[in-house]
Amino acid sequence: MSSPFSIRSSIAEGMRQALRREFSCPEDQICPVTAGESSERGFGDIASSSAMGLAKTLKVPPRRIATVMAGGISDLPFVGGVTVDGPGFVNITLSNDYLCSVAARLACEGLAGMLGECGSRGKALVEFVSSNPTGPLTVGHCRQAVLGDAISRLLSAVGWTVSREYYFNDAGRQMERLAESLAARCDQLRGGIMPVPEGGYQGEYIMDWARELLAGVPGIVWPDDRDLYREAATEKAFNLIRNDLELLDICFDRYFAESELIPGPVEEAIERLDRAGLVYQDPDGSGKLWLKLTALGRPEDRVVRRAGGGYTYRMPDIAYHLDKFSRGYDLLVDVFGSDHIDTCRDVEAAVTALLGVEKVKRTMRTVIHQFVTLSRGGETVKMSTRSGEFVTLRDLVNEVGSPDVTRFLFLTRRAEAHMDFDLAVARKDSEENPVFYIQYAFARIGGILRVAGDRYRDLDAGQAAELLREPRERTVLTLLEALPVRVAEAAADLAPHRITETASELATAFHGFYTQHKVMDEGNPPLTGARMLLCLACREGLKGLLEVLGLSAPERM
Repeated sequence: MSSPFSIRSSIAEGMRQALRREFSCPEDQICPVTAGESSERGFGDIASSSAMGLAKTLKVPPRRIATVMAGGISDLPFVGGVTVDGPGFVNITLSNDYLCSVAARLACEGLAGMLGECGSRGKALVEFVSSNPTGPLTVGHCRQAVLGDAISRLLSAVGWTVSREYYFNDAGRQMERLAESLAARCDQLRGGIMPVPEGGYQGEYIMDWARELLAGVPGIVWPDDRDLYREAATEKAFNLIRNDLELLDICFDRYFAESELIPGPVEEAIERLDRAGLVYQDPDGSGKLWLKLTALGRPEDRVVRRAGGGYTYRMPDIAYHLDKFSRGYDLLVDVFGSDHIDTCRDVEAAVTALLGVEKVKRTMRTVIHQFVTLSRGGETVKMSTRSGEFVTLRDLVNEVGSPDVTRFLFLTRRAEAHMDFDLAVARKDSEENPVFYIQYAFARIGGILRVAGDRYRDLDAGQAAELLREPRERTVLTLLEALPVRVAEAAADLAPHRITETASELATAFHGFYTQHKVMDEGNPPLTGARMLLCLACREGLKGLLEVLGLSAPERM
């Protein structure tokens, strides 16, 4: 049976073979020839612009090349028509028989079943959030949490065995500041005047932790009980983070602590860098150790071990990535905020120097997301973790009133784009809210199925192909056919925002079909059956997309 994946391959191969026959040229001269979803549906469903790229190689006008390509696929059974347009575009219209066969398969197997053709891809590790355990997760962390989880779901959908990992810096200076901030609040609660340290944490949550700590350990003293303060602060912060993430149904397979790397793996990584000639002592004799990043094409060298023996962020991060590579994953995905871009580029350069360009390029991918601006009533909400002026992930979900809305809106923009999260839109329970609009399409189909009961459930794709000829019906059919390919392409590009776009497009197409055409027509059972096939396929398509996004599919709204 032809599938969305196989027919695109067959179209590309048919055009390639036609060129070889016509121009008697070797295979490497006519690669690549590609065919993908058309951006102009008025011209066709599948398009190829390869003729323009081949004109110089073959020394033939692109329109003639496109004509030869079109001739090579005109007889394929799933092709309803082929045209050559413009300077050399090949536009292919898919046959109704094929489109309805895909819809019937989607209705029976679901989107996950059709994505099974992608096969097993290997093991993938996705690291995301990785916020320091110094307080509640903020709106910015929320974007990264949703993005990382959606990437994980996308990879799982197309055959990867995915592990989610959270790396937290529990061994650096910020943890010392957190412990001292907690100690200051404890002292103040007991009538003392110990100030919060410079660069410390001012949030009200620190005062809450201090009350809880004093209730359990009333005799705790700073600095004698420094380690106890630190352990208490780390535990409370991390429990808070874990509970916040559970609000969005985000769980991790492993929480990897920076302290697991110190000193052993970090010092081993330093030795490897030393053998590669990539570290040097500070010339002023201070004892600082520098990483020679300029030798690796980075803008400046960086201190990786301080004079007192402590490490800067980059060194444990390098050791951590070496550890990840050693675990045998086929794909390593890092999700970082744009404030970490210099660090992650430096770490990647160092790891590449130790492991080789090909291995790192083949295995490691980094997604950098931009910041979030939160607005309420037209005014921007200012956020600063240390000053205590911020909106937490929990605050956001509670105010929006729905984890589904929160997740979806954070995925409507590509990671590289700045995100403006509008609370006014998020709280609307109407068609203006894109999540509501999509879920309502799914629920509307559920209502149709409840009315129909067991009637009209015989999926006759051949009959449907004869009857589903209206423009809005065909729009839905072509979108359904493209779903598996779009999901696979989004996974390949680590771009879950495309799934929100596709879900919105499919919901819009279905609502448009539903408002123009009567589904249940007792006087015309064959047409009712054909439209029920369309509804069932659309329901499974929407359900599959919502699952990839981590959203619920409500039966009633």
